[in-house]
Amino acid sequence: MKKDCFGGPGQWYKGNLHSHTTNSDGHLIPAQAVALFRQYGYSFLCLSEHDYYTDLRAELDREDFILLPGVEASSWLVQPPKDPAALQELASLKEKNASMPELVQFCCTHGTGLRKTHHIHGILGNEAMQRAAGDNVLHHGERLTPPVAVGDWDGLQAAQQLTDYLKSRGCFTTYNHPTWSRVEMADVVGLQGVWAVEVYNYGTEVECGEGCDTAFWNTMLQKGTQTGCFASDDNHNPAKFFDALGGWVCVKSEELTHEAIVNHLLAGDYYASAGPKITAWGVDGDEVYLTCSPAARINFIVGGLVGGSETILQHESPLIHGLHTLHGGETWVRAEVVDHQGRRAWTNPIWL
Repeated sequence: MKKDCFGGPGQWYKGNLHSHTTNSDGHLIPAQAVALFRQYGYSFLCLSEHDYYTDLRAELDREDFILLPGVEASSWLVQPPKDPAALQELASLKEKNASMPELVQFCCTHGTGLRKTHHIHGILGNEAMQRAAGDNVLHHGERLTPPVAVGDWDGLQAAQQLTDYLKSRGCFTTYNHPTWSRVEMADVVGLQGVWAVEVYNYGTEVECGEGCDTAFWNTMLQKGTQTGCFASDDNHNPAKFFDALGGWVCVKSEELTHEAIVNHLLAGDYYASAGPKITAWGVDGDEVYLTCSPAARINFIVGGLVGGSETILQHESPLIHGLHTLHGGETWVRAEVVDHQGRRAWTNPIWL
């Protein structure tokens, strides 16, 4: 097998696929968010408001910076309140299609809890996906109604229904911050048609130390689900802490257009990072190779073969290149780069 994942033409474009503004629960207006990321060398941004789809390309796109229209859609499992009056109020909220802030406020007021949630991105797809959706494509300013289950749910079914719905509206989908969402493996593993799992969320990492989610992704890969990964900020820009510029993707593309960036994301021509750079990644025969910025270690992680993974450590010379020999029987291989500050970068898996 021979596959050079980053060998195609083009240049690298850096982007954040998960962010919030004052259009939901963020603290920056969209123009301020664009200015922040553009100032720090980003080329694209998805303003993924909670259950609210926005398309601000006409207003905010520039020659050197574009927006990817999107939405962070949600589904909730709520602990039933003990007070009959509160239970009736919850039923009324469901009937009127309450928003996420209204549900959160209800739970805080009545001492009940949001037990689990699915947060799934819908990012506007390429032209073919939009044509397939036809008149059903999401439009700017459209609000989505989060499904609410009380007491118990079929978590996998809830996630699948939300994923399928977003795809029917012309989007490709991501599964976001499963640890923060309090979901279990059974709620996520088996989910089909999701483009990528958010393996690193800088916002939840600085907020509460729950930003790393490779365990969910690994389990999905082990089950044969061919899904990629991404890192993001999920920035809300509160005064309490700085939650931007800590997680991103770098896409290899010939040009900076919505169609090109989306197509290369869908093709896997990118890596996810919280710091390190990856410049080459592929397999040639039984050799897997990776080239990166100076690292403390490179982890080659495989599926389907106990003991088949390997770590390469830096010794005296800078560690900028790693090789791993496949033994046969592996189903997939992916890599992680760890720098001297403990920051990581992740490749997508190569299926063998």
